Amino acid sequence: MGGPGVIDGVEHPEMDNYLPCQFVIDGVTYSSSENYFQCAKTINEQDRQKILNSGPGDSCQLAGQTVKRRSDWKAIKLDEMYKGNLAKFQQNEDLRKPLLESGTGPIHFTESESFWNHWNDMIMQRIRAELRQNGDEDAHRAAEIYEAMKKYAEENK
Repeated sequence: MGGPGVIDGVEHPEMDNYLPCQFVIDGVTYSSSENYFQCAKTINEQDRQKILNSGPGDSCQLAGQTVKRRSDWKAIKLDEMYKGNLAKFQQNEDLRKPLLESGTGPIHFTESESFWNHWNDMIMQRIRAELRQNGDEDAHRAAEIYEAMKKYAEENK
């Protein structure tokens, strides 16, 4: 599900995975981080095109539910969500600026299932810390989340 991140009681719509925006990964233009994420699970070009052309929000999430997933999907899905969101913020200054200026407070998501609420929190905090590069605190936080994501991937191979 989509939905804004919340920091210190303030909603940040730029963190919504369904937010329409454009970015390019490996020469392909995606319409949201959710659009990239759903495309990443596919095993053939026909399914990938179906999702790619379905739009940025609910429609691409629904299209993603109709395709056969990669056999390693459970192990790589956090990295794919990270990759899509990182590209989104790296390539869109209007989205990156409010993320970087959002302070150091925890980021909370509430509009999805508990698994994604937790991991979207962590992924956004990692991206904010990596892009901000504001000293030891950011470096430590990014490394800590990277290790948690790596552990999840190992446990789900």
